[in-house]
Amino acid sequence: MAARDAGEVTARQLDSLTDSEQAKRSEHSMQLAQVLDVVERLLVAAEHPEIVKVERYGTATEPWGPDAARSRTTTISGLKATFTSTSTALLNGRILPGVVDVPMPAELPLPTLRAPRFATFVAQLLNVARPKQFTSWQLVSPPAMGPADRPGTLPYGISISCADGTKMLLLCQATGAMVGKEPEEEPFPGYVIPEGVKTCLQEVSAQPAAPA
Repeated sequence: MAARDAGEVTARQLDSLTDSEQAKRSEHSMQLAQVLDVVERLLVAAEHPEIVKVERYGTATEPWGPDAARSRTTTISGLKATFTSTSTALLNGRILPGVVDVPMPAELPLPTLRAPRFATFVAQLLNVARPKQFTSWQLVSPPAMGPADRPGTLPYGISISCADGTKMLLLCQATGAMVGKEPEEEPFPGYVIPEGVKTCLQEVSAQPAAPA
């Protein structure tokens, strides 16, 4: 389930390709919106009682990064999940060199680690659904992200290899609870990923969308 250094590969490509080559490549590759479509459908089908709303944000058609000077877009597009605790998590398309692979946690991180918890949950859904649009996926982290005593050891994103060869990096950020505090214990220990996650993508075409 390895899709190594997707952000690093894409960053090198951005530096080396001409504008016309990048435009041609974009026409024949899976777009950010399509990757977000897959993840959004999985999250909705998962019916996790902790998630009260899943919505899209941003108008960018390409991942943002690696920095403002080199990014092909000035905005960031992604998914926003709102939770019963009133916290939120954002999963968005990014280009970031140097992300490191992180193993799948044995258990879902607690809500106090909202971003790693959300990234891990999305990876769990991908493992169950095995979407044909993707060939592999890997939890990742920027090397400096996470607890000060062990940076780069918790998942803060997912590196995805698409069926057409496109590489996509989704990074996760989160806010704390707006009212009260995040639960310090697992709030839904009896939750099981439903069977509908395995079938919710059957009507989604694996073909890239026609260029506008």
